[in-house]
Amino acid sequence: MIRLSGTDALFLSTETSSWHQHVGGLAIIDPSESDRFSFETVRTNTAERLHHVPKFTWKIKEVPLNLDRPVWIEDPDFDIDRHLRRIAVPPPGGRKELGDLLGMLMGYQLDRRRPLWEMWYVDGVVGGQVAIITKYHHCVMDGMSGAGLAELLLDIEPNPAPREAPASHEREPGPRVPSDWELLGRGLLPTIRTPRKMLEYGARTGIRGGVMLARRNRNPLPRGVSGPCFNGSVGPHRTNSFVSVSIDDVRALKKHFDVKVNDVVLALVSGALRNHMKEHGEHPDGPLVAGVPLSTRIDSGEGDGGNKVAIMSVSLATDIDDPIERLQTIVESAQSSKELTEAVRARSIQSIGEVAPPLLVNLASRAALSADIGRLVPVIQNLVVSNVPGPPIPLYVCGGKVTGIYAASVLLANQGLNVTLLSYMDRIDFGFTGDADLIDDLWAISDGVKDALVELMDAAGLGKPTEIHDCFDR
Repeated sequence: MIRLSGTDALFLSTETSSWHQHVGGLAIIDPSESDRFSFETVRTNTAERLHHVPKFTWKIKEVPLNLDRPVWIEDPDFDIDRHLRRIAVPPPGGRKELGDLLGMLMGYQLDRRRPLWEMWYVDGVVGGQVAIITKYHHCVMDGMSGAGLAELLLDIEPNPAPREAPASHEREPGPRVPSDWELLGRGLLPTIRTPRKMLEYGARTGIRGGVMLARRNRNPLPRGVSGPCFNGSVGPHRTNSFVSVSIDDVRALKKHFDVKVNDVVLALVSGALRNHMKEHGEHPDGPLVAGVPLSTRIDSGEGDGGNKVAIMSVSLATDIDDPIERLQTIVESAQSSKELTEAVRARSIQSIGEVAPPLLVNLASRAALSADIGRLVPVIQNLVVSNVPGPPIPLYVCGGKVTGIYAASVLLANQGLNVTLLSYMDRIDFGFTGDADLIDDLWAISDGVKDALVELMDAAGLGKPTEIHDCFDR
């Protein structure tokens, strides 16, 4: 048996019909230079490579009464046609239509009776292109693993040599299927130990709190503010939008100000949000704070693709007028928060999912959501901004060139906005995911990234941004 890690189990046990815990996105593909690109070849290609990502043929088996973390088992009835489907986007098939389609598909939970992923082959994209939309549960893998998955299923040349698949007798068998009685028996002992483990966890957490307090003067922890339209009770409906900027412009700003790429992209998101709040008459009493995932993965091949991530809080300095001063404040906050996060992480505090059984976590999560606890406690973070490095070289699917990759991700409780960006070739593709009931103009926010780039480059004296022709300019 392969039991889920505590962090992976948390994504399952805290999920509700409104609070989805899946991630994904879309890739735009230009098949014009391929004579073999089609739905049938994409289906065959995906099916032949699934042995490289065995979790895509595994499903969840829960422990009776949720007394312990679930286990992965091989799905004996696995059928790729239950996961890979073909649909079409309404004309003209541009960014708006694809954003609406992506939001609709991301707005419902995955079927836990099957492996936790879905994929759609989308016809009708502008310029004779095709889109491939993917969606997988966060308990399957994190963002870094997802990027590795894309590289695994895609190719770095139009016509690669066939990848050798292991013979059926050489393939590793999937996790065996335990009986309910076996799982119940295995779950009883950890459940009996729960009070002691919770006490130990509380003690370790107290030590971590002491570390944080001891470092607050040197590492001040920013706190979010109330007010933005996207901070509220998150519902089930999603909206998605995208924007792309030149990676050369971001690197020029990085070099000019002697900062990191992540600092620059946070400044671009900050500028876009600042302008949006200003236009809508929103005046929070302080800066917005972003939760920025920090990978704890040592290398891309570490582990089984499960989640290895910590989240640090970074001030977006949206209360500062001057774009250069805003960037400098973001840099200082990011550095301070990273030092604090690494100091806390060095204490090896377990995930609460390692300590408490899913039954307890699920009950606590649902009680907190039903009581709307998020409105009663101080705002810690306003949104999540995640930066996933992607390949600098072109990728291909069955000979068709990938022309853009846009992510869609998880919304946290009372945080109705997520920004996940991925560098690809000469661009950085920003994917915005929002709660459709909280944000009615997500495209205005994402388009504001370009305005923020203009503002920052002008302040740096670097001229106008590079004009890029993204995959929708056809």
